[in-house]
Amino acid sequence: MRLIPITLALLLMATASIHAEELSVDGRPHFSGKTADSAKEALQHLREGNEALEDYLDDDGIAAADLAHIHELTYTLENALAKLQASLSRMAATLEEIHLASEKGDADIVLESGREYLSMADELTD
Repeated sequence: MRLIPITLALLLMATASIHAEELSVDGRPHFSGKTADSAKEALQHLREGNEALEDYLDDDGIAAADLAHIHELTYTLENALAKLQASLSRMAATLEEIHLASEKGDADIVLESGREYLSMADELTD
């Protein structure tokens, strides 16, 4: 029976936390932007987001409503860059494995890591 008050308290805390994340400091809605499950998807979000940003910047001036749209768009762009950064870090680490294994003459690691690296690179270059 003691679990019910604890469960209710946790539920209220979670609800308050979710609500706090939904609003920014100035009380406006907080956006999370599109997320990407892969580097390829992140590149697509980056292309689309950059085109949209360029459209806003091509105007003579930026209206207040446009600033809100740009603000929302930056979340998607930041998510895309974070995903790409993570992918590039994994690629760099895998390439270093290839480098070190090639110095040591470890063909098995070069083969395994080389295939993994090329798979990641293909995702970015296709």
